[in-house]
Amino acid sequence: MKSEILISGDQSQAWWINIALEYLPKDILRVEGPNLAIVGVGDFGGYRLPKQYREREIILLSEWIFPPSAHSEADDSGKCFIVTVLHEIAHAVYRHKSPNLDNLSSEEDKTQENEADNIAIDWYNSHVESQDNDYLTSIEVSTFRELVDRFSKLYEEIAKYKWTWHQKGST
Repeated sequence: MKSEILISGDQSQAWWINIALEYLPKDILRVEGPNLAIVGVGDFGGYRLPKQYREREIILLSEWIFPPSAHSEADDSGKCFIVTVLHEIAHAVYRHKSPNLDNLSSEEDKTQENEADNIAIDWYNSHVESQDNDYLTSIEVSTFRELVDRFSKLYEEIAKYKWTWHQKGST
């Protein structure tokens, strides 16, 4: 079923995306899989989405959200990544509107975000409960939001590094 989802990214990103998809309920995967494209930008400077992608719900994943290759799905970085992917799939499955393009009020946007959080956490926890793995533990919405806040600081650090690197030249 996962093969019906278009996945792009480097090898590590594709591996993490496939791990996250294991947490998606099989009925959602069966129905929505052919409608999804998940793209990790990876080391591409730019990426053109051919027509086959544009006919689907497209989920783009920033580099900073991917866990390091030595981490597992039981680590905080793995949990944050998996729930983030599930959160974005929930937006697609429930056909949420774009905050900017559909001129949503902040209250409407917050309602959609809360719904996506709750659905993603439910999918995640259902998968964890179905496994016989002592390392996988359930997660609360508040913990997920704390992880997002914690890991999103990586983007700021990457931006600082990029600025410094460009100022000095590529030395």
